[in-house]
Amino acid sequence: MAPNEALIALAAFLFLVAAAAIWVRARSSANGRASGRLADAAKAAGWVLFLVAVFGIVGLLTQAFFILAWIITLVVLFSLLLRYRGMERRSLLWTLMVAADRGIPLEAAARAFAEERHDHVGSRALDLAEYLEAGLPLGLALKRSRLSFPPAILLAAELGQQTGDLGGALRQAMGQTDDSEVLLRSAAERLFYVLFLVLYGMLMCTFLLLKIVPIFEKIFSDFGAQLPAVTRWFVGTSDFLDQAWPLALLLVLLFVLVMVRSLSFYTGYSSHYLPGVSFFWGRADRGVILRWLAVAVRQNRPLADMMRLLAGYLHRRGLRSRLERAARRIEQGADWTDSLRRTGLIHKAEAALFESAERTGNLAWALEEMAASSARRSVYRLRAAINVVFPAVVLLAGAAVLFVALAILLPLYRLIINLT
Repeated sequence: MAPNEALIALAAFLFLVAAAAIWVRARSSANGRASGRLADAAKAAGWVLFLVAVFGIVGLLTQAFFILAWIITLVVLFSLLLRYRGMERRSLLWTLMVAADRGIPLEAAARAFAEERHDHVGSRALDLAEYLEAGLPLGLALKRSRLSFPPAILLAAELGQQTGDLGGALRQAMGQTDDSEVLLRSAAERLFYVLFLVLYGMLMCTFLLLKIVPIFEKIFSDFGAQLPAVTRWFVGTSDFLDQAWPLALLLVLLFVLVMVRSLSFYTGYSSHYLPGVSFFWGRADRGVILRWLAVAVRQNRPLADMMRLLAGYLHRRGLRSRLERAARRIEQGADWTDSLRRTGLIHKAEAALFESAERTGNLAWALEEMAASSARRSVYRLRAAINVVFPAVVLLAGAAVLFVALAILLPLYRLIINLT
């Protein structure tokens, strides 16, 4: 047996041992027989063996590209971990929603959920149950338990308890979060793909310029010939980047930062929008505000108080400041539609519509319809931008690949012609 085959077999054996150890630990936890430091040590040892086996197999299969393969493997495993925890958090949220609909105490539902799991989310759910038993409201308990729910869910939990419709508020927020996350994660995925492609292409071009092109230059110099024009342009591009290396380095760092940001959003680690997405998604955020203002109208709650409460859960600083300014104007006696219009939260036509609906007693309905319309428009705008920009960027990347391929292959073609 070859050395590489023996190492792969050893890594596969470690993988099977690790999988068996993790499975036994999970079965013991499900039956309530695993507890204490020994069980935790066995679980940790199983995961360590699993990671060693996975990275060993990947390294042996990829050979010279093992570093790049390890980075990709690490990103994939980290993404899977975060997505798994996100699914578990959604299961907890569904449990709380059903408990609220059926009148079951939330702390009992959270504790029952925690007792079924012995993992990260299970321990956080146990903390949530203890906070609820201590009398904290659900929104604050979710924050204190560090379950990393998006602001829309925390806002729904806070306002749902205050309005007496917690189950409906959570159901509505989860539905809206599902619809928006599908599109936003698609944008994050494509942005990460394009930037990774660009950075990988820059790395390959650097290798070609440092190792391959100098050899071509020497060979053509020995033959007294001139490099093809496209190759000279390629070398000229490298000369420009050599002179403007601070700009190139800044561009690379910016690409890496945006890649990390897009990956963190895609995996659910961060709820902050991607750079540039706010331009297309701003109306959807304003739609959330209008939807909760409709709830305030139905509950006969002061709109200024609702705006201040909303401002505490929005992660866009500009939107928070606008809500604060609008709330101050309303408290000073200004009309609420005029306050929203002057702070840029609604347009003039929307203000006229709300004034007319208020006179006819249909204000809550008008707010809900306008909120739904804003969400639909944001989805259409972002989807149209993705469908136009992404193919254009891919075509540009293809043109760049063609340019580099011609710059490298044409000298070989000329050398073959000259030698024959």
